Amino acid sequence: MSEVTSSLQTKMPAADGELVCENFGTLKNNETSPANSQESKLKRTFSFTRNALTATRASRRKNKSKDVENAKNSMLINDMDNLDNKYKKHLLRPSWNKFIKYVQKVSNLSLYNNKNLCSNYGCGGRPPMSLSSSDIRVPPVRPGNFPNDKVPGVIGLRNHGNTCFINAVLQCLSHTDILAEYFVLDQYKADLSRRNKINSKKHGTKGEVTQHLALLLKSIWSCQYDPEISNKFKLIVDKYGSQFRGNNQHDAQEFLLWLLDKVHEDLNTATKKKYKAIKNTYGRPDDVVARETLDNHIRQNESFVLRMFQAQFRSSLTCPRCHQQSNTFDPFLCVSVPVPQEQPRPLYATILYTSQQPRQVKLGLSLPSHAEIRDLKEQLALDTGISEKHMLITEIDDIGFQRTFSDNQPISMIKETDPIYCIELPELKEASQDTGEYILLVWINTLIIEDQCSRFSSPYTMQVCRETSYIDVEKLMLKEMCWSVADGVLEADTESLPGEVRMRIVAPGCGTAYLDPTLEHPLYDESVDNAIALCDTTSAPQHLKLVLEWDLRAKDSMVVDDADHVVEHSSVKLLKQNSELGGSVTLEECFQLYTKEEVLGAEDAWHCPSCNLKQEVVKKLGLWSLPDILVIHLKRFRQPPPKNPNRSTIKLTTLVDFPANGFDMSPHLCGSGNSNMWLKKGQGSQNNTYDLYAVCNHHGQNLHTGHYTAYCRNPYNGQWYCFDDTRVTSISESELVTTAAYILFYQRRGLLSPSTSSSASSTSEHWATRLVPVSRGEVSEEFEAVRHCSCEAICSRLELPRK
Repeated sequence: MSEVTSSLQTKMPAADGELVCENFGTLKNNETSPANSQESKLKRTFSFTRNALTATRASRRKNKSKDVENAKNSMLINDMDNLDNKYKKHLLRPSWNKFIKYVQKVSNLSLYNNKNLCSNYGCGGRPPMSLSSSDIRVPPVRPGNFPNDKVPGVIGLRNHGNTCFINAVLQCLSHTDILAEYFVLDQYKADLSRRNKINSKKHGTKGEVTQHLALLLKSIWSCQYDPEISNKFKLIVDKYGSQFRGNNQHDAQEFLLWLLDKVHEDLNTATKKKYKAIKNTYGRPDDVVARETLDNHIRQNESFVLRMFQAQFRSSLTCPRCHQQSNTFDPFLCVSVPVPQEQPRPLYATILYTSQQPRQVKLGLSLPSHAEIRDLKEQLALDTGISEKHMLITEIDDIGFQRTFSDNQPISMIKETDPIYCIELPELKEASQDTGEYILLVWINTLIIEDQCSRFSSPYTMQVCRETSYIDVEKLMLKEMCWSVADGVLEADTESLPGEVRMRIVAPGCGTAYLDPTLEHPLYDESVDNAIALCDTTSAPQHLKLVLEWDLRAKDSMVVDDADHVVEHSSVKLLKQNSELGGSVTLEECFQLYTKEEVLGAEDAWHCPSCNLKQEVVKKLGLWSLPDILVIHLKRFRQPPPKNPNRSTIKLTTLVDFPANGFDMSPHLCGSGNSNMWLKKGQGSQNNTYDLYAVCNHHGQNLHTGHYTAYCRNPYNGQWYCFDDTRVTSISESELVTTAAYILFYQRRGLLSPSTSSSASSTSEHWATRLVPVSRGEVSEEFEAVRHCSCEAICSRLELPRK
């Protein structure tokens, strides 16, 4: 047997029971213990009583004597091999866990004086032994014991009723490596215990949001996620975020800022509560004003969240008269950059002329994404010469009339492949005593065979007197279609023509109605009046839509040309070529638009102290400093225009091309010196290069609908994954840039966590390898409590700090 040497000396503060473990002796193969030996070098093994950590000193002395006596007897009876086996057995007894827990509780007292101290309490559930207050971690002998088919951090989250916006944000935060380590390894508990007690009564969630977030992240990284954990997290969100209650869809960026703010309030360790009055910023150096503003902010706001996510932006106002500039500095957690809106939207429309050849011409147009139908009509008026008030914008497919558009509707509701028609309506004649009232007719022709319907020829339009008989209406329609009908049809009596042609009235909500051939004046029928009354006169003149339903016999005998002749303008081919190239903007262009100067209107006039006048100043935004974790929000949603406030938000589907690696933010900094607002003087500057690690995507056309997913790079194995609620798939880096990208998460290159920057724990291994191996029992107690306890009981069991 090899030499076994143990010289463990562990000292604990003198509390109820002081425990001192003396040195173990040295045992070798050739040494034996005399049978009559009165002394043993083995003073004591770790063989505690059932309640060793709470026993009295007297009982421990008694137990110690018994243990020593037992050891002596054992040495007298057994040989050295048996003694060695017993020694190993004692060291591996379960009571060792109790000893470790006790040492952990005692050493936690030093956390109050060192906010950077973090325990190595991993998802496995076994707290480590803190050797000193200098944040020295003792990693386990072997890496974390994860199942072969599991990767730490790669697990989907259950959707609890439109909670995809929460799931996507949580996945992005879970893959924020430094934040996940902070929560999973329980580093946050030091800050949670030290947070300002006065502020905790007024602000924050008394640690509930933070503790449940930490529990959820632990379950993800330990591969022990249970849907009940995320369900309890949703209940806590509902408790403190009334705007997120229920099962409605919400904005992921709004939830992200809310969550970071609540966690910051829970972990806020600021002690000074009063702001200092800042001197007049006008004409003072930017560095001085920025530092004063930051110090003033930190006086009330100091947390790990702010140190990682927060930086400052500068707002500049320049007087156009004296050119004096006034700068203010404010903190931000997320940069909301606008998406350039000049990206054209392709649209194709077929123009139907009343007195021009060719009768039908297809045009290709490019309009801004936020344009409306009235903008489309303005562009068509310029291209065709048709007056806007004589236009009818409608959709006609293979079976008949579909949608008719109003001026205030957005063109975003029109797809590129939708068959849109712009029909020129003739100017309506005025009514007279001789002719009576006139009416505009717009019709198409369809062939009806049993239950099948198909459109042929082109649409037509004309105006007729309402006193016209049914037979005369038929003759006038055939005359308008003269180049499509056979010879002799116009001269023949329509009653003697073979087959049947019926005129169906098209109007929303009017059901199926036909012109009655038995009436003397069918155009004065009630069904016609109802259809005309439903016309939107603000967008087009009053008119009547008809569908001529031909049977096969009538069509074969009267129609010789049923083709729909459309001449395609050169603009269609050019627009298709441009569409195939794909319109996109770069993230750099978004930042250029964000920092572009704008002139404020008279309602936002600024009082210039130099001119002593209110001026329409020039405003410019810029980034003064950069955070370690840079969150970029793409402003894809536009609010409805004031003239139509009831309209839903408009989503910009422009493709924003963003870099996955090596994104240099230096050109977008307006400040000089340190890019990190938390650096002190003399600490030098930091790298302004960022690497992407997560993307939150929004799929859909509306802010309050659609679906959220997340693309995340797992820091454990470096692989990209797509998280769609519970569905997780592996993706490549080339698939990240899509039109659905909504929130981008970047990390400063070279960023080190407090643990990896520590000299005592410098290792190339990921922090997840330090998680204690998963075991049944105590490792699951923390997560098992969530399944059966209420939120209040969970907080009590997890030892949340109380007021």
